[in-house]
Amino acid sequence: MEAAPPESIPRVIMDTTLVPESEQFAYWAAHTRGARLSQPNPGPFYNRGDMWNLGALQMCLTEVDPFVAVRDRELVNAVDADYIQYVQILDGSMTFEADDGKSVLHPPACFLRDAAQPSVVTSTRVRLLMLYFSRDFLEERAGPIDYQGPLKACPELDLLQEIACDMIAFFPFGKEKSAPLYAEILRDLTAAALRASGAAHRSTQSPLLVAAKDYIASQPPGTLSVEGITNALKVSRSVVYRLFEREGGLLAYDRMRRLRALHRAMRNPLNNSTLAELSARYGFRDQTSLLRNFRKAFGYSPSELRRRNLGRAKTHADASAPDRIREAFDSID
Repeated sequence: MEAAPPESIPRVIMDTTLVPESEQFAYWAAHTRGARLSQPNPGPFYNRGDMWNLGALQMCLTEVDPFVAVRDRELVNAVDADYIQYVQILDGSMTFEADDGKSVLHPPACFLRDAAQPSVVTSTRVRLLMLYFSRDFLEERAGPIDYQGPLKACPELDLLQEIACDMIAFFPFGKEKSAPLYAEILRDLTAAALRASGAAHRSTQSPLLVAAKDYIASQPPGTLSVEGITNALKVSRSVVYRLFEREGGLLAYDRMRRLRALHRAMRNPLNNSTLAELSARYGFRDQTSLLRNFRKAFGYSPSELRRRNLGRAKTHADASAPDRIREAFDSID
């Protein structure tokens, strides 16, 4: 088998067998601030998992012993987390409990968990595929998500699982600079699956606005034009202006979504791309304009953001797997 390239997709491996049995559960539980974790069966605790850092998406494939994960209202209010977790059960079973009731789930069931809402998960020994999305990143394509719980079976969910597993097999040979593209592919597949299963909707947006945003997202960064979208949607310039009036116009909307994508990439402590490389990737050709718009959007410059991340980057290589996983979750934006 070919060797993985030196700049392959960032991965963290969690393996509790590397620590003494008396420390295994604590070692595993240290990876999250997002839930109160407990072990129903005292003694050794097995977890072997891989996590890939794609910036606005963290992707995990893991096998883990029985556990209970509680997110009560107190914890939700105390932890600054705003992500949506998609969980696909591959083996074993899980019980998911939230305000809408309790469900016992077996393969190939999957469910959605909202970090901003209370819930309780009780698990047998399970093997799971999990996708952790920045809320803004996912809702950009899915529309508003106000749901957590089991997802209704549909072909789109089957396709999502198939492609996600195929990606995992490819990751050792993929390049780190392609991580944002993989995240967008999985985001778009997940958005389609959530809409098909009834977990997301775009009823608050007109069909024309939805079509416009889909067109914008399909264009290479920095290439969008008013003429292009008017021709594609067969509408006038005035109609396009009214669609994006709240965002300051079409080009302002597109510029802001590209700024957010660039910001997510810079916040990722594993992303070593230069500002020039990121500028080209996200379609910013004028560095002076980029710096001005970046500071206006976020209140600080790209260099200030880099310095803020520098301390975390220096300690990353020596950090334990739980610390690196927590760091990846904290970087979701």
